[in-house]
Amino acid sequence: MQGEAGAQTARWLLFHAREQGFFSSAVLGKKEWERVLLEQGFAEEEEGVRARYGLDEAGAMLVVALRYAPDVEPEPAAARAARGLPPLPLPGAGKPVAKIGRFARGNWYGEIGSRLAACAAATSGDMAAAGLPLFSPKRWQRFSNSRFPEKALAVAAGLGAVGRNGLLIAEASDAGPVQDSAAGSASRAATRSSAVLLGLMLLPFDLEEALIPPRRPPRTALSFCGSCRRCVDACPTAALHCAPEPVFERDRCIQYYSSRAGALPAFIEVSWQDQLYGCDLCLEACPYFRPDPDARAGRGQIGGSFDAATIARMENAQLRILLKGSVLDQKWIEPEALRRNAALALRKR
Repeated sequence: MQGEAGAQTARWLLFHAREQGFFSSAVLGKKEWERVLLEQGFAEEEEGVRARYGLDEAGAMLVVALRYAPDVEPEPAAARAARGLPPLPLPGAGKPVAKIGRFARGNWYGEIGSRLAACAAATSGDMAAAGLPLFSPKRWQRFSNSRFPEKALAVAAGLGAVGRNGLLIAEASDAGPVQDSAAGSASRAATRSSAVLLGLMLLPFDLEEALIPPRRPPRTALSFCGSCRRCVDACPTAALHCAPEPVFERDRCIQYYSSRAGALPAFIEVSWQDQLYGCDLCLEACPYFRPDPDARAGRGQIGGSFDAATIARMENAQLRILLKGSVLDQKWIEPEALRRNAALALRKR
């Protein structure tokens, strides 16, 4: 989209992203996000994805970060029954629990998708009112927790910097400049958060890069970490290291194993606590871990813990039905792994 029409459309898009409660948002032109994909090796490894999502025909990209809540209340049994789902196996007093990572207690990925859809609809309405071309809703493609290099795209879009634990520390889009003083340091910290999940929306039109609204320049990795090593010290399996760049050993990470069936390496099993899915240790150690206490997830509300004994004896089909619509409702999360994790929580009690 050319000239002022494109610039105005980008402003509408970012305005609606803020309306939808995204912590950070920015627009990348097609040349920019294509360059990131190339640098990340996406072009060679993900040709099937390129064809499936029509990347050659796509235009610019909206990149967003959503700050999630510190906890989520489990969906009431009556509400679940109305949707044909069984009640959640909530733990009783004194019963062993199997805990769920904070990012998975509500379906924040689904929340990102629905909010991006609302951004697309509102922007389409603005475009229609201005007499600009209209595009099918299917052309506004949305992704979260996807195969795209989401962190690299977020960094390129100026949303923040990768921290020592390998996750993005995002900066609020409306934070504005802050002076380098003692007060400024506190103010900057308050506008940054590592309690975020990322989303992407491919637009059905490109935008002239010179007219895309200004954004922060890309931050180098560890820009906000300094000499801090809290996440490194918090990890019981030494998956993180202090180095000039973030070092994350996936095959030493508890989160990595929480969704995969089979015997656990001895060093993982001995470090296992009461996790059912996810591990928050390195996140909660981060001084930038600031969830949004006012955030609300409208879907997949399973809360922070289940009764470990109940999960340990459930069949595959029962687990699939129980977790339908939640973050744990993914084909790559194996029911056998969840049963094993619950059994470990029972043994660790």
